[in-house]
Amino acid sequence: MNEDARHDDRDTAPKDHVARRHATRLTSLLGIAFAVLFLAGLALLSRTPGVHATDADLVAFYESGNQRRILLSGLYVLPLAAVAFLWFIASLRQWMEMSSRKIDHLLATVQMLSGVGFITLAFAAAGAATIVASSVELANLPVDPELARQFPLYSRTLLTIFGMRMAAIFVTTTAKLGHEAQLLPRWFVFGSYGVAAALFLVATLSVWLVVVFPLWVLVLNGTIWFYTRTTPQEPTASASSL
Repeated sequence: MNEDARHDDRDTAPKDHVARRHATRLTSLLGIAFAVLFLAGLALLSRTPGVHATDADLVAFYESGNQRRILLSGLYVLPLAAVAFLWFIASLRQWMEMSSRKIDHLLATVQMLSGVGFITLAFAAAGAATIVASSVELANLPVDPELARQFPLYSRTLLTIFGMRMAAIFVTTTAKLGHEAQLLPRWFVFGSYGVAAALFLVATLSVWLVVVFPLWVLVLNGTIWFYTRTTPQEPTASASSL
């Protein structure tokens, strides 16, 4: 009986290895897609004039068809980033479960919910940043300079203050899961804790704080890719053969 079980394990091991390789590639591609699309959407949505712009500058900006359409294009790019991020969360969890038998499912649930919270706040921020451009483009409403100042500021508040807190929780839980399952190196885990602390504690409306999160995702995917090319086929924390 034991001999048959060992024979079955030898037969399924190559298949499991191929499946983990596929999960790694999928996770890396989705993470890269999210980072690129999110940075592109962020760049497009950050083209609004500053809060100190004059009324004439604000009116001229939103009455310019080219400027409005560039700004509104970010409203269509960001949902693509959100879709990629949702798939990335699911793929990342699958990779962890396939690569290790030691997964804290409570922590994994917090990771998933923080990712969903981040995307929800990013959607709200994108809507706030483009509401004036949308009202002019789609409803032919006049530009209100006060609203043109306040809504982009509200958008940055949602993303940098609230969204980055959700991102900090996602970074922390991902690093903790990877550390407990022995899937991520110590330097990346402790570096992630530093990134999470910055995202959670830094009080600023600068868009550069938001850039930190997609850059961290890129480093995470590079680390995952390197891990699968330098580790054996068997999952970590595996039980000894009976």
